[in-house]
Amino acid sequence: MDLGLKGKVVVVTGGRGAIGSAAANCFADEGARVIIADKLRGESEEERVYGTSGGVQYFRYLDLTDSLSIESFIDGTIREFQKVDVLVNNAAIFNFGPLEAWVGTQPLEDHISVGLLGPVRLIQELWRRAPDSKSGSIVNVSSVAGHVGEPDAFAYTPVKAAQKGLTLSCAIEMAPYGGWAVAVSPGHTWSPAHEARLEGLSRTEYERSSANIASTLFGRFLEPHEVGEIIVIAASRLGKPLSGQDLKATFGIEAGGFNLSYRTHTGS
Repeated sequence: MDLGLKGKVVVVTGGRGAIGSAAANCFADEGARVIIADKLRGESEEERVYGTSGGVQYFRYLDLTDSLSIESFIDGTIREFQKVDVLVNNAAIFNFGPLEAWVGTQPLEDHISVGLLGPVRLIQELWRRAPDSKSGSIVNVSSVAGHVGEPDAFAYTPVKAAQKGLTLSCAIEMAPYGGWAVAVSPGHTWSPAHEARLEGLSRTEYERSSANIASTLFGRFLEPHEVGEIIVIAASRLGKPLSGQDLKATFGIEAGGFNLSYRTHTGS
């Protein structure tokens, strides 16, 4: 199926992370020109071609906490590519801990800066300099934590919930121009952070011993590429009817995986 992404200009923030890099690869596989926007530099900043579809990936530095970095990024992107067809706001930070242990409210301020203020400034600069970008698509990568919460996530959860409101505002603003905005809320996704916690266990053993994974219907982590594929669908023409919606990719954690072993009784 042709998703209509061949030759499109796609920006993925946090593009060096597990989900970001997977999404970038998926877009490139569809023939898109993908700009990996991140503070983390890779081994090479040269373009890389993937597959036979002609998709290309580029790296461009972006610090979402720095207004000048955002302005410079958008200015350079528009000068080089003239437009942005797809913006994926994926960059995130993770700070978990008891609220009473915080020094002031800095953890929350940090999360807001990267997860909310940064994307808003990025969208603002993009729409100012390339108004035609409103006819494209925006995908905000949120989290199931914005729905069900997580322990000690006083900085993370509020921002993930707020990203859904940002999606609604973008969807309303973009609709008159033919554009759309969708939120994608992944569940627990395998990443290097989880790999570092194995402590001698195999991945399967780790998943079986983790209550949060056992509460999914399939008893395993999502793979980054599985989330990446959903992001690509949301950004493509297939995502247009979903504008303003939040797509939860969670392996059915809301369906009550913890009740899989429960046995009901038939009859009266």
